[in-house]
Amino acid sequence: MSISVYLWETGMKFPGGTALIPGFGFTEGGLWRARPIPAGAAGLIVDDRFPPDRRGLAAARQALAERTELLIFDFERPLSPLLAELLQALGGKRTVLPPAWAALPHAAVLVGPWTGEHPFPRWLEAQRNCYGRVILDAAPLRAAAAPGGPRRVWEGPPPERGFPCPGLGCLHRRLEDGTLLFWDTQQTLSARLAGLDVPVIVFRADWESLAAR
Repeated sequence: MSISVYLWETGMKFPGGTALIPGFGFTEGGLWRARPIPAGAAGLIVDDRFPPDRRGLAAARQALAERTELLIFDFERPLSPLLAELLQALGGKRTVLPPAWAALPHAAVLVGPWTGEHPFPRWLEAQRNCYGRVILDAAPLRAAAAPGGPRRVWEGPPPERGFPCPGLGCLHRRLEDGTLLFWDTQQTLSARLAGLDVPVIVFRADWESLAAR
């Protein structure tokens, strides 16, 4: 692949890509939660499981200010003044933010995963038109659509066999109750990523779950 494919898992590597190191953030008491950074890591993943206090914020600024890796902020909570202050202090330096935080300084916005509701190229182009530089959460497609109903995430294992779905670039199959399933294999996911010109992130567990198919 000619693009960067990052693997979201400590110490592991996607073929042709580089490891991202999760586990950074704050303790339940608000202090900075650091961890060792292996040599050659491409990025650090900071979560907002717990909010910082002032001491934690100061420690985070000191720890992150001089890092040269990507700083991926995997924030799921509503906007927080203290975390916004941290991002302002970092000044967008190699920072990757979720869409809800995109008004703050950043180098790219983390978008996805794609749910298969629209053709992938059109969906990705819409994300780029909205946010500019993006990094894609390239989780494998797992979707179900009941007759006349909305599309939803398919939680169960995919069928043993499926048929190519040219419009979405995945496999599909209709169940006895009429539900249509859409899912990726390593081959379909690789083919989708190979045609991109944006960096992507893949969970190691997601990739390995496709290995036998």
